Amino acid sequence: MSPFWKIFVAIFAYISGIVGLALAVMNASQKPPTTSLAVIYGAAGIIFLGVGVVLSRRPRY
Repeated sequence: MSPFWKIFVAIFAYISGIVGLALAVMNASQKPPTTSLAVIYGAAGIIFLGVGVVLSRRPRY
């Protein structure tokens, strides 16, 4: 994968992760809370943040 696409996908993953975690907090803080959506958005946010971290690491040789 070229460095351009790696950086592009990493930035997309970071933004998606932050949005997912924000949606999880918003859904969990509603009255009444929608916990199933909060868990789904939270899990997706954590996965996307993990993908962003893996793609933005420096290669080890």
